[in-house]
Amino acid sequence: MILQHHLAKKKGESMVTNKVQAVVLAAGKSTRFNTGKTKLVEKICGQEMILYSTRLLEQLHIPTTVVVGYQQELIKDILNKYHGTSLTYCVQEQQKGTGHALMCTQNIWDREHILIMNGDVPLVTPDIIQHLYEEHLTTNADISFVTSHNPDPTNGGYGRVIKRATGTAVIEARDFEGDATQESCINAGIYLIRRKFLEETITRIEQNQKSHEFYLTDLIKIASDHKRIVTTTLAPFDHIRGINNFQELWAAEQVKRSELIKYWMDRGVHFSVAHNVHIDLNVSIGAGSFIGCGVHLLGKTCIGKNCRINEFSSLENATIGDETLIHSHTIIKGSTIGVQSQIGPFAHLETCTVAEQSIIGNFVEIKRSNIGKGTKAKHLTYIGDTQTGHDVNIGAGSIVCNYDGNQKQKTIIEDETFIGSNNTIVAPVRIGRGAFTAAGSVITDDVPPYALAIARAHQKNKEGYATKLRTADENENASTSASFIGALKTKNSAQTT
Repeated sequence: MILQHHLAKKKGESMVTNKVQAVVLAAGKSTRFNTGKTKLVEKICGQEMILYSTRLLEQLHIPTTVVVGYQQELIKDILNKYHGTSLTYCVQEQQKGTGHALMCTQNIWDREHILIMNGDVPLVTPDIIQHLYEEHLTTNADISFVTSHNPDPTNGGYGRVIKRATGTAVIEARDFEGDATQESCINAGIYLIRRKFLEETITRIEQNQKSHEFYLTDLIKIASDHKRIVTTTLAPFDHIRGINNFQELWAAEQVKRSELIKYWMDRGVHFSVAHNVHIDLNVSIGAGSFIGCGVHLLGKTCIGKNCRINEFSSLENATIGDETLIHSHTIIKGSTIGVQSQIGPFAHLETCTVAEQSIIGNFVEIKRSNIGKGTKAKHLTYIGDTQTGHDVNIGAGSIVCNYDGNQKQKTIIEDETFIGSNNTIVAPVRIGRGAFTAAGSVITDDVPPYALAIARAHQKNKEGYATKLRTADENENASTSASFIGALKTKNSAQTT
């Protein structure tokens, strides 16, 4: 999480967290996604949406409780995988709104201030939380919350913040009937509430007559009506975007991806067509590297210095050594490529290691194998479950037959071996150091070091047979009966073998 971690160190370390605890609201059904599953498991730049909120709070050292409900086990599995046992959970059995979700957490309030945020605001930065906390303390507020401005009436998922001389209130999107261009201040769904005030007022939230839900935002009106201090802070809209459908998910990912690309550009990485590159949160790229159009950099891919990743290649959890060239349309998954190597085009590498200064060329597939230094497999080759030494040459069209119909078998090809073109290597087998295998061979037995293995049928030459074929062709109209001469169909009644 390179970019977010960088911001946290820069902005967030001064927060006095021993006075704050957080509640993340993650119980909703995500009905506007129309997928039948919670939106919080959807990924943004390779990370589940819910993890953005919880990891942010972890970086700020704020103890966190997550309110779960719909598909709670799915959400817990994701959170526990990353956070272990550091989070606590409260269950909202019936999803009756944000106010009801907060009521479910009442028995765990033990800090002076309660920070509440939705689980679907993945672009929030540490400085937004820090600023909210500072303003909350400075103004001695009972309730503080983050706002932004968006006059676009098509962004209908945000409550509108109405500030009048008589006080402040938030009108939920479904209840707002005014002009969004005039009332452009929106609620970001991030609140900091003094616990004492919360304990006094949480039971005063009334069920909305239209939606039959309890709105957390009613606390703002209650505070305002009773002349309690309500403070707002302002944040850029892109950083507080909520996500309620796939269009908003797409927009949020574009923002996050742009942040990541700008981050790496500032560190010496050249993107040829930046808006056509997909890059995940945990990717790292060395200075002087070039990323071509349509490249996908996924998972925890790590690219060294002065590399070139050409167009439409996909790298997932891959490690690429310095000064390595990845040609176009190459797929690399869970693999490590050594320095000064060349891979592709149209190569497919999965769960393998390729040592330095190696060349893996056109239409070569390698799985679960280790390729030694300086080894070359340039054309139309499959290598599976194989260990090769250094400086091995594997000829075009060669295949390692690693599956015997029951289980995968191992092949060992030792240093400085030469594998001829169109070889079929049937595992398990060992080819000794410096050995040669002849083109077209089917290797089923071990080959001793420095031996030449020839495993193919003997060639037979039929003298003059080509002349017969040509003569038959010239005379094909001499007879109306059809027969075959060798592999050539004729109308001659005679047949030659």
